[in-house]
Amino acid sequence: MSPTVPFTWRTGHVRAAGATLAVYESGSCASDAPVALLLHGLGYWSEAAWSRVVPQLDSQLRYVALDLPGFGASEKPAAPYDAAYFRAVIGEVASSLGLERFALIGHSLGGFIAADYAGFHPHRVSHLALIAPAGFSREARHVVFALAAAIAPWMFSRRPPRRLVRYTLERSVADRSVLDPAIEDRAYQLLQDAAGRRALAGIYGNAFGALARRSVVHAGFARYRGPVLCAWGAHDRFAPQRGLRDVVRVYPHAQTLVLSRSGHQPMIEEPAALAAALRAFLAS
Repeated sequence: MSPTVPFTWRTGHVRAAGATLAVYESGSCASDAPVALLLHGLGYWSEAAWSRVVPQLDSQLRYVALDLPGFGASEKPAAPYDAAYFRAVIGEVASSLGLERFALIGHSLGGFIAADYAGFHPHRVSHLALIAPAGFSREARHVVFALAAAIAPWMFSRRPPRRLVRYTLERSVADRSVLDPAIEDRAYQLLQDAAGRRALAGIYGNAFGALARRSVVHAGFARYRGPVLCAWGAHDRFAPQRGLRDVVRVYPHAQTLVLSRSGHQPMIEEPAALAAALRAFLAS
C-alpha cells in the first residue's frame, strides 16, 4: 500500500456465487476469535481500502477483507451485480470461511451491501459499521448516473483515460496529497479490463431501481437492530454528509462520527481516528 505502512495481509481465495474471489486476512488466527468482514467501495479493492486502518485495530480479532466480484484481484463474472447477487456472495463467503456470526464493516458500495445483508440476516451480524455508505441519501447526480447506466450500459465500454481516473481519485479525498501514486496506477490498470467496466455498469444500472424504491430498501435495512456505527467525512463530494441523517432515520440507535479532515475516503485520510472508533465499537 505505502512504504510508510509496513503491513502484510494473509492472502487466499474463496469460491462464491460461481466466482473465485480474493480474500485478505489479518489479526488473530484463533478459531474462536471474533470476526470482522470488510467490504470496500465502488472501483476500489481491499488492499487499497483497508491497509491503513486494519493494522491499528485490535489484533485479537480476525479481519477478513474481500475483493468483491468485479473488482481487484477477484474474478469479474457476467453477473447481475444487484443487491440479491451481492447478498448471496456474502452468505457464501461466510459459509465457506466457517463464519457463523460476524461484524460487517462496509465503505460506500460496501456499506450498502453490508446494510442489505444485515437486514436480511440480522442474526448473523454482531455489529454493523458503515463508512459513507451508499443507498441512504439520494443525490440528483446519483440518479442521473444510475439512469444512464440502466438505459445505455455501452457508455462503460470505453477505457477511461488516466486523467479521468486521477480526477476521480482526487475528488474522493479532501487533501489529494494523502493518495499513494500506486493507487492511481492500480485503478487505471483495473479499468482497462472490459469485464471490470461491465461490473461497474451493472452496479450503476441496478442502483436506479434501489434509488426509486428507497423507502422499501430502507425498511429492509431497518430489520437489523443490532449495534450500528456510521462514520462520514465532512468534505465528502461523492456522498455528502447529509446522508448521515438518513442513516439515523433507519437506525435511531446508531453511533455517529464525522471526520473533519476527510472526504469520501476516511480509511485513507484519517485512519487513526477511524480505527479508534472501530476499536471501541467492536469491543462494545
